[in-house]
Amino acid sequence: MSRAVTADHVLFDECISAFRSDGEIRSHLDEGKSISYLLTPFELPIPWDFKVCNVETSVKVMLPGACSAFVCKVNNPDRVGPHNSHLFGIALSAIISFSTLKLCKSTRDDYLCNRDQLSESDYSELALYHPVLTAGPGANHTRISETKLLEMHSDLQKLISKLLSVDQKMYLLVMQSIRMVHLSLLVKRDDFGLAYLLVVSAIEVVAQHAIKRSKVKKKHPQENEWKKRAKDDLMFKELFESYLESRGNNQYLRDRFVLFLETYAPVKDWASYVDHPMSDLADSIRSINPEHNVDNLISKGRFEKYPEDLTSEEISSIISDAYVHRSCFIHRGEQPPHNDPNPSYHRFFQDYRSYDGFKIEEKLLPNYELLVGLAKHSIINWLNTK
Repeated sequence: MSRAVTADHVLFDECISAFRSDGEIRSHLDEGKSISYLLTPFELPIPWDFKVCNVETSVKVMLPGACSAFVCKVNNPDRVGPHNSHLFGIALSAIISFSTLKLCKSTRDDYLCNRDQLSESDYSELALYHPVLTAGPGANHTRISETKLLEMHSDLQKLISKLLSVDQKMYLLVMQSIRMVHLSLLVKRDDFGLAYLLVVSAIEVVAQHAIKRSKVKKKHPQENEWKKRAKDDLMFKELFESYLESRGNNQYLRDRFVLFLETYAPVKDWASYVDHPMSDLADSIRSINPEHNVDNLISKGRFEKYPEDLTSEEISSIISDAYVHRSCFIHRGEQPPHNDPNPSYHRFFQDYRSYDGFKIEEKLLPNYELLVGLAKHSIINWLNTK
């Protein structure tokens, strides 16, 4: 059971339980129609039916300045009930955000979830949960083509069906990882480093389960020689035992992280994981005028690097460095070295240069969009093996 009063605070474990109930005993408070609300960063002109629930078309709410909000009513499954029905909406918003890689939100209480009809004032109150910047630098492109919306719907149907069919332990693990991606999208505008930390950690959550330590543990080539020497040299034996203890405590998390992505998000598929930054605009133009040539918007830049331009060693180094940058943030508060939180016109990587006197260091950094794309597809690809 969830708390009697959630008091405008979210405990996501309650949302996980609300989305999928495995034999939980219901009380009289859970009887009756159940609704929640989904706030999206794009207009939804067609309803989404997920069998378990139904998302109605969005209502656009105009806000002061250059912001709007898009509010969708969600008809929850009957088993959820009216008590704290917003918990289902929060879980659904996390899943939709993870699948579409577009930030969606829900309400933190069920105050408006028990009304049959919403007034204009009610919609304005809901809009405050997720105002969307629709003009100016950093604005969202709020119109998505019908073809893209249908594709999103299909992907979500598959993911939700899988989440409802796997065993409870697997469901809990994946939902926790999904929530980390959701939170990453949520905080990206306020703190890029925290968003970066969360998306890398979301991958690590699953990588620790998918890739066992035994697959990546390393043994020093001279270990057998050291073992022989330790038999006759008591002082060296102490050093050797300390080395074995240190090696035994090493979980090889970075190596497991890299191997997980190489296994479940192979480089050959990265082009399908990451849309061009201008793809939404190009799709919208095509939907209005199919004859319009938009190749100039989404083509590869003259000096731009794509994954196929790099060796496997370079790709592994980029992935490994992403884990290091995440660790620098969590242990030292040091931001990732990216000079732009957005991909600009480069689809996969950013160029990084640092100067130390006459020494110049150059390397490629993964765009945030590449990282969340890798997180989404690697986790789903792994989940689909279960």
